[in-house]
Amino acid sequence: MRAITLTSFGGLDALELAEVPEPVPGEGEQLVTVRAASLNSWDRYTPEGTFVAMGGSSAFPQVQGWDFAGQTSDGRRVLGFVPQPWMGVGSFAERMAVPAALLAPLPEALAFPEASTLPACGLTARLLVDAAVSEGDVVLVTGAAGMVGGFALQLARARGARVVAAVRARDADEARRLGAEEVVDTGTGLEAAVRGQRPDGVDACLDTVGLGSGALGCVRDGGAFVTSVTTIPGAVPAAARGISPLAVAVQPDAAATAELADRAARGELTLRVNETLPLERFRDAYTRLEHGGLYGKIVLRP
Repeated sequence: MRAITLTSFGGLDALELAEVPEPVPGEGEQLVTVRAASLNSWDRYTPEGTFVAMGGSSAFPQVQGWDFAGQTSDGRRVLGFVPQPWMGVGSFAERMAVPAALLAPLPEALAFPEASTLPACGLTARLLVDAAVSEGDVVLVTGAAGMVGGFALQLARARGARVVAAVRARDADEARRLGAEEVVDTGTGLEAAVRGQRPDGVDACLDTVGLGSGALGCVRDGGAFVTSVTTIPGAVPAAARGISPLAVAVQPDAAATAELADRAARGELTLRVNETLPLERFRDAYTRLEHGGLYGKIVLRP
């Protein structure tokens, strides 16, 4: 079968579309035919060996990819993610053997490409919201036009929070489309912009882009600060003013994925696909990911 493999930590040049052995499910695993697999921002850095220091595999070849939507050998529609390179299983392939416990049912109302955008980013956003947001809070979401930030914005609003989106000026309309009540620029004047409207600060900040202390200054004394970024120095600032910053790390969670998929099927979450490309155009997909500025994910279809 075909898969996108990494042959060394030589960057994007070390990626290739290759023939690899057919996966053989072990005990407790299911064979999944991948119908769509989306790229995440961190897929750009895996070929450079970024995750080795965090315990990622250094064996080659490595099949790339985390998020997927597909069908099991008995015809069930499923979605989920595999944290490559820790699991040694990648989703940029025609088929994969996956622990059955990681598979969430995919509602008929969701198409495979859209569904593949949800698992890792949606679960990360859910962790952020669960850690810091209560009904009635005013919440600052940085990177609110991105995938994790966009989901966090929507989930915070669904919890009854009022959301202030911190984005680049060009992303303001997208943040509003996703439900932001207010929009401020992520530049050096972020704290002044937030406190100009709310002198005491916001109740919580969900930082999805690693602004660290620059965003912490927007939070009221005793408020909450949580980030999904741990690879940028200073992304988790020191405790201050009664605020103890936290970081979340996403793991597969079939039950939570199923709940998010059901909400998306009911129209409560917006799933954004920027472009769908065949597997053989993976280099175009990675190039577009590297350039950034996308609303929605690039999705590969094996």
